[in-house]
Amino acid sequence: MLINRKTSFKDSMPIADYGPEDNMLDNTDIEWVNKVSVRRLFRFCALLSMLSVSMNTPKTFESYPELMYVTFTIDMIITFIFTAEMIAKMHIRGAWKNRYRSEAPYLRDRWCQFDGVMVLCLWGSVVLQVFELTNRIPPNSAGSALRILRSPRPLIIVRVFRVFLKFQLPRNRINQIFKRSSQQIYNVTIFFLFFMSLYGILGVQFFGEMQHHCVKNGTHPDNVTVWDLAVPDTYCSPVPGVGYQCRKGMVCVYLDLSKDVMGFNGFDMFATSIFTVYQAASQEGWVFLMYRAIDSLPAWKAFLYFISLIFFLAWLVKNVFIAVIIETFAEIRVQFQQMWGTRGSAAESDSSQVIQSDGESWKLVIMDENKAKGLAPAMFQSILKSNFFHTLVLLLTLASAITEAGLNFDHKTKNPDNTLDNFYYSEVVFTVLFDLEAMFKIWCLGLSGYLKRSLHKFELVLAIGTTIHILPGCYRSQLTYFQVLRVVRLIKASPMLEDFCFKIFGPGRKLGSLVLFTMCLLIIASSISLQLFCYITDFKKFETFPQAIKSMFQILLQDGWTDIIDEVMDLVNNSFLAVLIALYFILYHLFATLVSSHGYDHHGNNVAEILKNGWA
Repeated sequence: MLINRKTSFKDSMPIADYGPEDNMLDNTDIEWVNKVSVRRLFRFCALLSMLSVSMNTPKTFESYPELMYVTFTIDMIITFIFTAEMIAKMHIRGAWKNRYRSEAPYLRDRWCQFDGVMVLCLWGSVVLQVFELTNRIPPNSAGSALRILRSPRPLIIVRVFRVFLKFQLPRNRINQIFKRSSQQIYNVTIFFLFFMSLYGILGVQFFGEMQHHCVKNGTHPDNVTVWDLAVPDTYCSPVPGVGYQCRKGMVCVYLDLSKDVMGFNGFDMFATSIFTVYQAASQEGWVFLMYRAIDSLPAWKAFLYFISLIFFLAWLVKNVFIAVIIETFAEIRVQFQQMWGTRGSAAESDSSQVIQSDGESWKLVIMDENKAKGLAPAMFQSILKSNFFHTLVLLLTLASAITEAGLNFDHKTKNPDNTLDNFYYSEVVFTVLFDLEAMFKIWCLGLSGYLKRSLHKFELVLAIGTTIHILPGCYRSQLTYFQVLRVVRLIKASPMLEDFCFKIFGPGRKLGSLVLFTMCLLIIASSISLQLFCYITDFKKFETFPQAIKSMFQILLQDGWTDIIDEVMDLVNNSFLAVLIALYFILYHLFATLVSSHGYDHHGNNVAEILKNGWA
């Protein structure tokens, strides 16, 4: 029996199901796999697997040895559950050939392929932990590098969110959207890589190897210690009159140093030059590269190269690349919204509004404005809606903010424990007035009508919090935050200022979605990096999950992220792994830049729209 799905499309185009497979056919033999409770169990197991793999590090087991058996037990249970699910799906849909025309076979469905890979990773993790428990793979040994087999496991958290990604669209329309967007992304990626390669080649041709250092007179180049170098270590030029010339008592010598000593950035070869160009394009530490080039070669080469690199690659080409990616996904979102149709009133609005005439002019009014409210007479209802009352509350909030801003602490002349001063009594007065305001609104609107608006809920929370705060035992405690947050009402009380802030920051749901997506990206990337680098000896940045989050968050902020990359590449002591590590962190940094730039572009476009159309 096929499942009927309702759609909102009026055309007769075939519908393509571009989402996770969650509506499998019922089967009398294996009916349990289709139940909603079982699917929720699968999502809970995916979250539990994410927590388990985040605790699975040698340093964590060293601090908490019992976690080794806890994680092993959790992984065993989760592995058996997901293996049973995989077998059930193969039985229902078939492994390679179709058993039902409406469902693709297991090994040909992309989401099923993803689930199968996760099951293999779980089994590999369980087998690996068996060897660790039996001490056949001791911690910090050469075999502990096999822990990187656990690195794909954090991706199982996708199963928690993919249920929200289900959508049905006309196949021809969605194929056109993906074809156009993929072509745009392909073109701009080629554009970006071209300029990266161009400046990589120019760097090799302009600078090449820069390994001349100032050392003490008489130092042999093959036997150089730290005590023989200048303080700080200085690059120099062997050509008189060009670059930096060593001071008296020192000589400029070519030192054939390895990458782990001299660093992994430079222009001695094309691959290293590309890595260096990307670091400079991120505007992180590029000035030190320029100073190195100025000291080693004629200064005009360094000025010409790095100034043009920052202008064209960092400011122009990279921003064009990011802008096109963002615009492409924005276009996809617009196309989806057009096909899905209108979704009704916006979630941010407190109530529906209609256009009505009062005999003199037309205006937008709340649809329930003329209905009976609370117990207050009509005269008080009109006072509540008057501009006088609105202005009075605004002035009262402003007076409270000015009073709070005048608070100061003088511990030399006053007793710091004596908190019941004049500021306390003024706060009591303001709190009573705001409590009366809340009671007056409830009297006029009724409790249900009062709580209908989000602004009134915020005011009520502040009223309750500040009322508890003025109790002598609670004054100047953590409850002071309710008093401080009262100043936020200056934004909500002014429609003009409220509209301006809304246009800048956008809807709260969209901003919250961006923050949630960024946090999920950070957690997944931190857990993957934890399993990739936790086996490195004496490397504390990825020993435990909190340290991994701190390191990946530093890269997300693009502040000193090159130091983390250089340290990891230096400790692995393997050229091939160093290339893979550089590629991994570059892709994460680039993706993090896209995410942060998307939020900036969203709010920047809102500001531009405000300046263009006006907001008064």
